[in-house]
Amino acid sequence: MSSHARHNDARRYREASGGSHTQALRQVREQLPPSRSTSRAAAAPVRHAQAVPPVLLAAQADLARGAIRHLNEVMVLGERLPHNLEEWASLSSYAMTDAHAYTQMMAGTNGAFFQMLGWDDDTIRRNLQDCDADRYVTRNAVAHAAGLFGRPLPPGTDLTTWWSIGGQYAAED
Repeated sequence: MSSHARHNDARRYREASGGSHTQALRQVREQLPPSRSTSRAAAAPVRHAQAVPPVLLAAQADLARGAIRHLNEVMVLGERLPHNLEEWASLSSYAMTDAHAYTQMMAGTNGAFFQMLGWDDDTIRRNLQDCDADRYVTRNAVAHAAGLFGRPLPPGTDLTTWWSIGGQYAAED
């Protein structure tokens, strides 16, 4: 179910029940179908299970900066190419999809971290607001999280660039 459809369902629920928008969205998310199998991150002990690990925050901040850089590029292209639809369409679409890739990796890394904590798939699915957690928790996201926490890659996963990138954050931490 798309975000737009969830918000429409939440609006209808809120109008019928008189509850808040947040409560209505929570109700809609809880009614999403069960999660299909996702890429799995190996469970890993976390020192302070109630605190967000600094290495995860550093990785998320860096990924967010990448997404923002590409979104800023979209705005600049609009100012630079307002009279050239074909070139603007091509370049702005590239920049938007690059920004989207960064945000998907952010969500996927979080999902893989939640798997490491032993959270069940339905909780992860609700947090990611998607019945198909595989959209976010990809092999690359699992590898990135494994690298962040100095964990080996799950069996059957080849060494990837994202594991190395995660390891670089861990080395800086």
